[in-house]
Amino acid sequence: MTVVHALIHLHDFDDGSADFKLIGVFSSRDRAAQAQAVTAELPGFRDFPGGFQVVPFEVDHGRAGERAGESLPADVYLLFRILEDPDRGEEVLILGAFLSEEQGHAAARAYREGPPEAELEVSPVSLDERTWGDGFVTVEPDEQ
Repeated sequence: MTVVHALIHLHDFDDGSADFKLIGVFSSRDRAAQAQAVTAELPGFRDFPGGFQVVPFEVDHGRAGERAGESLPADVYLLFRILEDPDRGEEVLILGAFLSEEQGHAAARAYREGPPEAELEVSPVSLDERTWGDGFVTVEPDEQ
């Protein structure tokens, strides 16, 4: 079983809505922790240090000849479920990690759970690179 580790940051607002940030996808928990340590020093993140989560995902090995433990490619493809909720704002959920875009789209076509109005998106992510390199400013939902 080959596993990648998604480092995310969730910021919950008082009105029940939340903000989701994908910091990156890493080949080991240690690399995710190193990225978290760097990101936690940035504006916004340092004000909400409890929002970090490392979520492991087993990578789908669908190609012939691949075995668990072989090296991962430079990119993996994440399948996201995105739902626009009038009360909670945008809700994002990572459903899986795949070695190819085709495998991600096949999983999206097979996905049957969740609200029918949710959008499914397959996105490439460079492994072991932070995708979020800046801090953030908190804007409360009523201020938008």
